[in-house]
Amino acid sequence: MWYNNVNLNIDGVLYLRIVNPYHASYGVEDPEFAITQLAQTTMRSELGKISLDKVFRERENLNVNIGESIYRASEAWGITCLRYEI
Repeated sequence: MWYNNVNLNIDGVLYLRIVNPYHASYGVEDPEFAITQLAQTTMRSELGKISLDKVFRERENLNVNIGESIYRASEAWGITCLRYEI
C-alpha cells in the first residue's frame, strides 16, 4: 500500500472565554496569539495521528480531543476553551 503526501487545508474555530483576567493579562504575554498557536499545533498533532479518510469520519471526536487538550493547556492562562470546531 502506498501513501502519498497530501496537502490538506483545514480551518478551525475556537470558542473561548477569559475566566481570570489577571492570569490572562500577566500569565501569558499575548493570550490571543498564544491560544491561537496552541489551537493550530494541537489540531496538527491530532490530525497527524490518523489517516486522511478518517479525518472526515472522525470529525466530532477530533473536535472533542482538540478542545480538551486546549482546555487543559490554557487553564493556567486564565482562559477556558468552550468549544473547538473543524
